[in-house]
Amino acid sequence: MQTIVSIPGIHCEGCANLIKDVSSEFPQIQNVAVDMKSKNVTIDHGKDFDIARWQHEIESLGDTYKVHSLS
Repeated sequence: MQTIVSIPGIHCEGCANLIKDVSSEFPQIQNVAVDMKSKNVTIDHGKDFDIARWQHEIESLGDTYKVHSLS
């Protein structure tokens, strides 16, 4: 399965790396791709992935990391 979200505050590779680091703590996630230009994050995951928990963990990084659902 795949989920795409927008995180408009992403502005550098450091931001992308933080998102990837948090995502690595979720065993249901197979891959995370961060598109710096579109500010979209594509998450490849299993069906048991808890998007609400992931969003909470990402947003706890700070105001820059507000997650907006696209799909």
